[in-house]
Amino acid sequence: MNYLEINEFCQKFLPDLSGAELAGMLHGLVGHGFVPEAGRWPQQMSDFLANGEPLGQQAEDELEQIIAFTQKDYQPESYSIDLLIPEDDYPIDQRAKALGEWCQGYLTGYGLIKQEKELEGDAKEALRDVSEIAKIDFSVEDEDSEELESAFMTISEHVKMSAQIIFTANQAAPSAPQNNNIH
Repeated sequence: MNYLEINEFCQKFLPDLSGAELAGMLHGLVGHGFVPEAGRWPQQMSDFLANGEPLGQQAEDELEQIIAFTQKDYQPESYSIDLLIPEDDYPIDQRAKALGEWCQGYLTGYGLIKQEKELEGDAKEALRDVSEIAKIDFSVEDEDSEELESAFMTISEHVKMSAQIIFTANQAAPSAPQNNNIH
């Protein structure tokens, strides 16, 4: 799975979302404990993504693959977040825009799950950081491209770490059963 594939999926089935925003949304859901229920998840997702309209079998099948790919990022053996934003060969402003969209999607997905307990400490700060990064605006005029690249890499790594911190905090919560309710 890569940025082009998820973006193509969105253009085809969910034109109001960018691929980065959908990827972020799914990370926000999974990171908060959402586990799609077999036989019920297409309705759960279409209620939100397509305003309750059925997505259609092809879209459901492809979305299931995207969700499975996202869930792998949170397995102990990999535990490595893939943001699914444009690769390094894209212009920095496009990558920064996609990172901002990913963060917006993450906040949306995270907010869809009913809060059992408020985040504290590092996790609360990490969520606040994602919220700030969602507002990212890289201006490429009069800037050193190496400096921009370095800043972008630092910010994107911070987003990955923030998602991991939030996920870990949600898993450590004593009353954090797996949540399957999107509200």
